Amino acid sequence: MRKQKIEGEDKTKDQLMDELADLRDQIATLKSSESERERAEDVLRGSEERLRRIFDHSNDAIFVIDPAQDEILDVNPRACSMLGYSREELLSMPISAIHPNEMPQLLAFAQSVLQQGKGWTNELTCQTKAHKTLPAEISASVIDIAGRTCMIAMIRDISERKRAEKALRDSENRLSRILESAMDAIITIDDEQRITLFNEAAEKVFSWPASEAIGQPFGRLLSDRLSKLLTEYIQASDEEDKAKRYLWVPEGLTARRADGEEFPIEGTLSQVEAAGQKLYTVILRDINQRKQAEEELNKLRLENVYLQEEVKTQHSFEEMVGQSPAIKKVLKAVETVAPTDASVLILGGTGTGKELVARAVHKLSGRGGKPLVKVNCAAIPAGLIESELFGHEKGAFTGALSRKLGRFELADTGTIFLDEIGDLPLELQVKLLRVLQEGEFERVGGTQTFKADVRIIAATNRDLAKAMEEGRFRADLYYRLNVFPVQIPSLHERKEDIPLLVRHFVMKHGTRLGKKIETIPKQAMRSLQAYSWPGNVRELENVIERAVIISQRSELELGEWISKPGGTPSGSGVPTLEQLEKKHIIEVLQLTGWRVSGEKGAAKLLGMKPTTLESRMKKLGVKREE
Repeated sequence: MRKQKIEGEDKTKDQLMDELADLRDQIATLKSSESERERAEDVLRGSEERLRRIFDHSNDAIFVIDPAQDEILDVNPRACSMLGYSREELLSMPISAIHPNEMPQLLAFAQSVLQQGKGWTNELTCQTKAHKTLPAEISASVIDIAGRTCMIAMIRDISERKRAEKALRDSENRLSRILESAMDAIITIDDEQRITLFNEAAEKVFSWPASEAIGQPFGRLLSDRLSKLLTEYIQASDEEDKAKRYLWVPEGLTARRADGEEFPIEGTLSQVEAAGQKLYTVILRDINQRKQAEEELNKLRLENVYLQEEVKTQHSFEEMVGQSPAIKKVLKAVETVAPTDASVLILGGTGTGKELVARAVHKLSGRGGKPLVKVNCAAIPAGLIESELFGHEKGAFTGALSRKLGRFELADTGTIFLDEIGDLPLELQVKLLRVLQEGEFERVGGTQTFKADVRIIAATNRDLAKAMEEGRFRADLYYRLNVFPVQIPSLHERKEDIPLLVRHFVMKHGTRLGKKIETIPKQAMRSLQAYSWPGNVRELENVIERAVIISQRSELELGEWISKPGGTPSGSGVPTLEQLEKKHIIEVLQLTGWRVSGEKGAAKLLGMKPTTLESRMKKLGVKREE
């Protein structure tokens, strides 16, 4: 029994120990639960703090609303700053007050969010306290607050985005207008060389509508050389070498129209990036059209130069001054031959006025309204005169950097005046004869034959008959030119015209120099008439111009230019025209203190360009003595 009692006590002890262990486990569990709860509360408090910081510092306006009551429950600072209200003002306002202009859209959006639990609207407008309308986008979701079904809405001001979108649309519209109004073909291709843009000019140049061109390989519009150049450029641009991002496509390459016709082009290649994709822009120009326009413009400019020279010089019958029988005979010949298209050969000494006669013939002819183009055959180097007469193609010779129109092309339907025709090289005389006979010529370096409807007036102070006998001038050309010869008398042969010429030149240069010369002394006039005038009318004009320059009063002063009435100037022998010209230039330079250009320079007084005067000074050896 004792043993049973002890066993019963041990069993009770074991039970007590088990119960104690269970109690300890329960206590430990209770302590652990308390710790977990405290940790959970800490996490919750931390989460609430983070959410509040997000709520308070969000760049979007955040509203907590009760849609059923149209009530704002909470707002963040951004909502206040965006709408211009204080927090208290917003909390006292219905949500509908923020969207007064779009209530149907707002109600439909709220209903959708309540049904689906969340939603987003692309654009609604909000009204600020200052009654300014803001475009905004809204995202919202449903939340439960103390058993109330509420919504949290985030409103983003998209004013800047709208302005950026408008600026982008405006920029795209401007770019589109530029592309469509451009005169050059503009094509954009991708890295597979397929066309992505084809402007209106490209449609015209390639004779291919953009609707058919877009998406097609660009290579079908390129010659082999140009296609190779484009491929090499695209490969090089992959190396990100900025120096190769822009490439000039020079002349000499061709493209193909949609029908396969090749045409010469020039243009540029450039690389751009759009949305991370490499694109290549090709700008091409049809050179045929440009060259034709340039040639026409160049021709018009050159014709304008000649017409301006006509206006400036005003050479016509008005400057062919004289009443002598010799000059009347010339004027009668001019009136007779001018209405015809016959070739005229003007013969006469230096300074007799051959160019005046040529201008008079042209002015009185049916071509008077067209250009009169002058060529001084003696002033142009032999190697260049063919180019001057007939033009040349690009690369025809060293220095021929571009195509040039010749004088015959410029004179088409007008008149060409070949001064000093006796100095024309023999090899050019053959080509000139062809123009006279057939009206045809080719440019230097070219094969195309051009037609020229040109009347030819030639002039020379040489004895062409003698030159023909000596083999220096072709007989067939001579007879072609000598259809209607006009012989200009020397001034020595018509001395009775000297008084008229003197008065004419005194008035002409007096007006130009701002001097009023009213009297010409009889002794001066007798001296002028007694002189032999080897330089003819040109020499007389130079003498009178100098006299006007040195005259200080209203009376013409000749100075010491002509000192002997016997027909020769002081000194031994008769001076040449160049000697007289050199002396005249030196005296004018001395008057101006050797100043060549400018308003008070010698060139201005002499009525010539400074470069022309410098050229004459160099030729005549005029130098200032130190």
